[in-house]
Amino acid sequence: MYLKSILGAASLVAAALSASAASGAVLLSDNFDSDTQALNWTGDATFSSTGAPASTDLIGTGFFDLYPGHGNYVDLDGSSGIGNLPAGQLTSTASFGPGSYTLSFLLGGNARGAPDQTTTISLGDFTTSITRASGDPLKLYSFSFTTAAAGNLIFTEQGPSDQQGNILDDTILSSVPEPATWALMLAGMGLVGATLRRRSALA
Repeated sequence: MYLKSILGAASLVAAALSASAASGAVLLSDNFDSDTQALNWTGDATFSSTGAPASTDLIGTGFFDLYPGHGNYVDLDGSSGIGNLPAGQLTSTASFGPGSYTLSFLLGGNARGAPDQTTTISLGDFTTSITRASGDPLKLYSFSFTTAAAGNLIFTEQGPSDQQGNILDDTILSSVPEPATWALMLAGMGLVGATLRRRSALA
């Protein structure tokens, strides 16, 4: 009987862990390294370059390599002209529902002596803006947020465009396990612990 109780509790924990892994999954990941470099880049399977006449450029190793050693990355103000508003925009090809998320990415300055550039990041009703100076290195940014609205993940270079934008790389979006999942997992662990304690006391 005790073995059945332990196995039942263990199954509960395993189910909770499985649900946690599923709900805490990586939903989007793009380091742009497998994409073909291009001025006025159209995008890949993860992101579309949107906001015409604004554009983005995919640059990197051997091709306008502003941050050597980082493979490919996106210049968020592409080569489509001067004065566009916004300067450039990347929009995820997938849309994401209401929920809790973590988002991380590298963002650096334009590295060409242009004025400070501002990039706005949004998903649903979450939005934040980051201003980077030309000489600012690639920096890791990480945000945890909850949105009540569905939407695409969007990186917008505010502009006006001067063909020298902030540099984006290594974007990862993950879901966050729901509180009910954590509660189920903790309850299962507590049941296993109580069963083992009871068995030890009777031994």
